[in-house]
Amino acid sequence: MRKIKNGLAVLVSGGRSSAMMARHIQTSKKYDEFEKLYIFCNTGQEKKETIDFLRDMVKYWDLPLVLIEGVYSKKAGVGVKHKIVDSFDELDMDSKVFEQAIMQLNKHKWTGVPNQATPYCSEYLKTRPAHSFCKEVFGTTKYIKALGFRKEDMPKRITLMELEELKGKKIAPLLTDFEEPIGMIELNNFYQQEEFKLNLHSKLGNCELCWKKSEPNLIQAIQNGVRCIDWYEEMQEEYGDVFENREDAILSGVERILARHYKAKQDAEKFGKDSNYNEKYSKQIVKMLLERKKEITNPVAEQLTLF
Repeated sequence: MRKIKNGLAVLVSGGRSSAMMARHIQTSKKYDEFEKLYIFCNTGQEKKETIDFLRDMVKYWDLPLVLIEGVYSKKAGVGVKHKIVDSFDELDMDSKVFEQAIMQLNKHKWTGVPNQATPYCSEYLKTRPAHSFCKEVFGTTKYIKALGFRKEDMPKRITLMELEELKGKKIAPLLTDFEEPIGMIELNNFYQQEEFKLNLHSKLGNCELCWKKSEPNLIQAIQNGVRCIDWYEEMQEEYGDVFENREDAILSGVERILARHYKAKQDAEKFGKDSNYNEKYSKQIVKMLLERKKEITNPVAEQLTLF
């Protein structure tokens, strides 16, 4: 097998920062000598707006983006592999990939679902599938990873000293390739010059009910509309574990959703124009909680006929 010594894995998350990084690497002479792979790892819980943003990167930038998903096994001794997904339309959007990753972690001993105590989701949904793909293409495990860190990620997620220590293994071009590290202002200026943008607030990106999100962000995600509430419940029941901080946030979100339903009954025409939340899924959340006999204290709950 031919080994590629100058392999560069450009990891595209579907967010604005990693997209700008990918475009910079694609167009900068600094990276001409590298054998580059532009990779998106699908989790099965991406928002439609994220997928549309990726489509536009391919359309407008002619970015040779490779779509991959993890491949998992119940067999002992079999690690995480990958598969290439041929088109955006064939990407899993129903959490099947995520479910298989949880199965992989629990095949030998109980690990539960990913949460603050066992935060394995990113490792098994993104890092390992991408590594499997890169190892196959580059013929070696020695390659460089390009990550889309921006100025606001320092120092909590990364520091320039850490990047120096990781030299030859990981790079963060938005932090090192410009006169000053790229932050939100520079990102906004960059996309003002482009023909497309990500039509999704950063609070709503990544997995819909990610345990890493703050309670206010979870509530906002619920109000905006989520499609995987049942899946979260099924995983928690199957593995006897919880995605931490989930229930309090959902309960708070339900109370706010109930209030919005009440407002809808008072002024349906105005509600239809002004609101962008998904009524179908807000009802689904309420139904789930009622079935679990959770106490909803909002006084408007009794006034609404939700089902």
